[in-house]
Amino acid sequence: MKKVLLVISIVLSAIVNVNAQETKYGITGGFHNVTISASAGGFTVSDGAAGFFLGFFADFNVSEKLNIQPEIHFASAYQEGESLNEIIIPVMLKYFVTEKLNLQAGPQFDFVTEESDGLNKFGVGLGFGLGYDLSDKVFVASRYSLGLSNRFQDTSMGVTSKFDTFQLGLGYRF
Repeated sequence: MKKVLLVISIVLSAIVNVNAQETKYGITGGFHNVTISASAGGFTVSDGAAGFFLGFFADFNVSEKLNIQPEIHFASAYQEGESLNEIIIPVMLKYFVTEKLNLQAGPQFDFVTEESDGLNKFGVGLGFGLGYDLSDKVFVASRYSLGLSNRFQDTSMGVTSKFDTFQLGLGYRF
């Protein structure tokens, strides 16, 4: 847990210290889907839950074609009366293919807010996405994050579990 917080602090500090030509801030929200997969002995089972996410972001302009966009989201997914609530921190590197279209990639950190026996609350993923600026203020983005961390605390049984997320959202820059 301390290592994850240290990594997040270092990344966010580096981003804040970027000699940015232009920095914008805003809000984002939309559809959130989480897929939880468990693997053992070559077999994998998975189940998904859908919900929403709401968050804030900063968009740091690094060069003409490159931005860094750290975000913080509250995400909630529901299935059959059960919910999974998370705080998600993606740090996306955005490369502008055209003036309005960008490709995104970067780490994603997440923290499960509920107590759950045997579950690692912290996770790390690798996110990929696509964004499109509808105007100077409004944009749409779609992102998939592949979970890299084993979410089970007990690894003695040889079972691993990972969280993958998909988000489709709308954002507004102030």
